[in-house]
Amino acid sequence: MNKLGKIAPIIVLVACLASLFFTYELLVMKKDHLSKIADLTDSLNTTTASLKKTEGTLKQAQADLTKAKGDLDQATATLLTTKTALDQKTQEADTLKTQLADKDQQLQKTMADMAASQDALNKMKGALDKLGIGDVNNLDKLTEKVASMGEENKFLGQQVTAMHAENQQLKQRVEELGTTPVGLRGRVSLVQPKWGFVVMNVGFTQRVQPNSEFLVYRDNKFVAKVQVVSVGVHDCIGQIMPDYLAHPPVVGDLVVH
Repeated sequence: MNKLGKIAPIIVLVACLASLFFTYELLVMKKDHLSKIADLTDSLNTTTASLKKTEGTLKQAQADLTKAKGDLDQATATLLTTKTALDQKTQEADTLKTQLADKDQQLQKTMADMAASQDALNKMKGALDKLGIGDVNNLDKLTEKVASMGEENKFLGQQVTAMHAENQQLKQRVEELGTTPVGLRGRVSLVQPKWGFVVMNVGFTQRVQPNSEFLVYRDNKFVAKVQVVSVGVHDCIGQIMPDYLAHPPVVGDLVVH
């Protein structure tokens, strides 16, 4: 019993020391776990932020893709409208050319008739000189015929003058339909730098023709030169010419032909 009484304090002391050791180990392990949890939390927060940023970038990319698709659809619709308007203008120009050719034929025929009438008039004047003044009846008839042919020549001359004027008007109209007016001004309404083209707010209504070239200005400074590739009713698409690109065009820039 005495031995047990002596050993018991030792056992208690060892147990206390073991308890303190395990407590210390647990504290160290807890600290390590807390540190790892903090690191994992930071890593999770960083990953979450990166994921949100990636989602934002993805949404922006989707929005850009949707906008690009809308721009492409709009450009396609504009091209279809342009083709229809161009076909209509081409048909109108062909009709005017046909009318001009018909008027030229009529003019040539009228001039030939006038020449034939003048030739007949000259022959009658020669016959009148040969008849002399004794043949009064023939003289009166020839005089009357000469006067009639003179009136006819006068009428033919008036027709020729009128046809010349009408032909000039038709030629001027054909030239107007096929030429973009010099000094025509407009504005850039859309820019697609990725595809290298701009949309301008002038079209067939302002007599813009394909392959016309426009100079682009901003604050009275040269920016670029574009060439029209398609024309709509109220707008047109111009391809940016790389050799004449000082600065990228922007919406609102002035364009001058």
